[in-house]
This record gives sequence, structure tokens and C-alpha cells, in this order.
Amino acid sequence: MKKGNSKRNSRLVMLESALTAAILSIPIMTPFYNSIGLNQAEIALSQIAFTIVVMLLNIPLGFVADRFSRKWANVIGDFLVGTALLLYSNSHSFWFVVVCESICGVGCALSQGVDSTLLKHFTGKTDKSGKLFKNKFARMNSYNYLVSLLVTLLGGPIGAISFRLAIAVSSIPFYIGSIVSIFIEDDSEKLEANEAPVKDIVKLVKRNLKNSKLRLRIAAYAVSSEVTHGIIWVFTPLMLSVGVPLSVVSIGWVINSLASFVGSRAAERYAKRFKEWQIFTIPVALVVFASSVMLINLNAFTVFFYALFGLALGWRSATMMPFVKEHIKDSEQSSVESLTRVVSQLLYICVVWIINRAADIELSYALVATIVIFVPLAIPIALKLRKE
Repeated sequence: MKKGNSKRNSRLVMLESALTAAILSIPIMTPFYNSIGLNQAEIALSQIAFTIVVMLLNIPLGFVADRFSRKWANVIGDFLVGTALLLYSNSHSFWFVVVCESICGVGCALSQGVDSTLLKHFTGKTDKSGKLFKNKFARMNSYNYLVSLLVTLLGGPIGAISFRLAIAVSSIPFYIGSIVSIFIEDDSEKLEANEAPVKDIVKLVKRNLKNSKLRLRIAAYAVSSEVTHGIIWVFTPLMLSVGVPLSVVSIGWVINSLASFVGSRAAERYAKRFKEWQIFTIPVALVVFASSVMLINLNAFTVFFYALFGLALGWRSATMMPFVKEHIKDSEQSSVESLTRVVSQLLYICVVWIINRAADIELSYALVATIVIFVPLAIPIALKLRKE
């Protein structure tokens, strides 16, 4: 493939990633759940259902992408997520939500890890050092958060008209992303089949988990990812609890998306000045600080310290996965990235229930739970990374 085509394909990958980076209806999802009778614990259970589906299918479908076609994994995955959102807009019960989340989970399991794998492949054609990939990966995340900011701006007003309309409109970018993926010219290295697929997958997982450096970075990725994730469904209730009108709630999400964009841009520019253990520690420290401020005095001003969660998310998204991918064979990129996400999802299943169950008792307890869970997990990982 010519150099020019590599650049074109990189742009298509980044475009598809941006289109599918955010769901327009996220700011109004908690009020929507409440409107059909779900409490915080049931919301958490619906997310656990989604996560279990993704977790069970992530590695097998990552293997399928590596073995056959990463491009078509993206095409089909985006289409399924778009279809799940259309169905979601007609949800009337907890079980209907679970079905929609499950379909969405299949789509996500197909497409997760594909964008970064293709981007690594295309950038590797012109730069074998990996520096171009890290820069492009950080920039891709910056674009993703910029798009997230824009769709969140639309989500609030559309949601104010109709929750269901906002959810239905959310499907459009995923359908467009599916079409964009069709035009990617995928000549990335495919995984060779040696035995039955199940045996190949088991051997792949065992072999990679024996790699101590990779194992540590998988743990670092999981903790840095879920420290901002488990509490996401509590943000809107926190704003409503301090008197922020529902019509203005989307502004809080916009600020959070803007902070994520700033975090990813800061990572692109400054992360190379820090050591790996410091890069991991920064998002955890930001979340602990923001949670502590809101715990001391939660009001209409301090609730927007939640933006530091966005800053942490942007920084982590731009930095942590490349550290993992440095220790993965080119032919196994999607499969092992899927394994990494499975570990992260296992952690999410545990923490999202605890955090949201705590929120049902008292909203501020969600902040306490976040600190109590993640600080003890982060400290030994940071110390091990520093020792290396």
C-alpha cells in the first residue's frame, strides 16, 4: 500500500472513531431510566448486563477481527449499536432496556479495539518507532472528545423535547460510521489459525497473561479506566440534587466533554515529559481530589468539579492503551486489546453496582465508594510501574 493510502486510511479510521465516540442521549439517560421506573441500582444492573455481554464476547470477537477482517468487524459492530439505539428509543421496562443493552454489547464487542489496531497498522507503515501512533492515537481521542462535546450540546435540547427522540437520533452517527468503515482498505496482518478457534484463544490469553509487563499495564489500564466510569450514572442526579435545572444539565455534560478534550490534548502535548507511573497516577489523583472537594461541600458550584473526572478521562484515554499495545504482537492486537478491556469490564461490573447502590442510600456515598475502591488499587500499581 502506498504512503498516501496509509494516510487516507488513517483519516478514515479517525473519522469513524469520532463519529462513534459518544452517544448524543447520554445527558438524559438517567432521567429517561427514571421515567420508565428504574432506580439507580436497576440502572447499574442494566449496565452490568451490557458489560457481561461485552466481556463474554470481547475476546472471541476480537479473535474473529484479527483472524478475518478488522474493517468488517467495525462495519457490523457500528450497525448493531445503531440498531440497538433505535430499539432503545421504544423501551418501556427494565427488561427491554437489558435486551437493548445486550444488542449494543454485541456491537461494541465487535468494534472495540479495531480502531486503535488499524491506526497502529497504518501509522506503522511510515514510522516503525511507534511515536507517530502515540501522537495519532492521542489526537484521535482529542477529536473524539470534541465530537462528544458537540453531540452533548445537541443531546440536552433534543432530550428536553423528548427523551426517546434523543435516543433515536443517537443511532445516526453509528450508521454513518458503519458506512465510512466500508471504505477503509484493510491490509493489516491477520492472525494465523493453528488449532480449533477455542484452543487458539485459550493459548493466546494464557501466553499474554504470562507476560508480567503486559499484565501490569493491563491492570493499570483497567484501574485508570474505571475510576471515572463507575460513577458516570450519578453525575446527572448530583447536578439535579443541588438545584441545577434539567434543561441545564446538558451544560454540565458539555463541560465534562470539554474537560475530556482538554485532557487528551494535554496528554498529546505533555505526556512524553512524564514517566509511565506518573502518567497512570495523574487521572487517579484528579478523581480523588474532585471527589474530596464535592464530599466536603456539595453545591451548585462544587458539583462542577466533576469536570476533573472528564480531564482524567481524556488524559487516560490518550495515554494508557498505547502502553499496553507496545507489548502485543501485531497479529494479536485486537484480541489482546479485547482481553485488556475484559479485565477492565470485570472491574466495572464490581464497582458500578457498589457505587450506584451507595448512591441509592445517599448520593454523596458514591463519591466515598469511588475513593475507597480505587486508591488501594492504584497505589501498588503505581509503585510497581515506578520500580520498573
